[in-house]
Amino acid sequence: MEITEGLKIIDTGWVQKPKGFRVKYRKLVEGQLVTELSPPEGKAGLDSDVVAWRYAWKLYMATRSDADGIQDGELVNIHVVNDAAERVKCYATNDFDEFNPK
Repeated sequence: MEITEGLKIIDTGWVQKPKGFRVKYRKLVEGQLVTELSPPEGKAGLDSDVVAWRYAWKLYMATRSDADGIQDGELVNIHVVNDAAERVKCYATNDFDEFNPK
């Protein structure tokens, strides 16, 4: 078998590392809840899940509100997704964490 053939077999059968991570959240825009990603689609994702989770936590801390309901500028349901838009477990808890669930 040629090496290129072997590498193709390995590539299809091997666990693939995500190509990047994004923080997914919801916020109020003109009275409607919209879902957004940071960094947005089309831009390079964050290099590691640890960086993405730290970024998610900082977004939560900077925008949280103690008021009932969702306030303008507040980000809710904040979590990390991989390049396939699948939820990623938090590195610290090994659970599918979510900051500011509402």
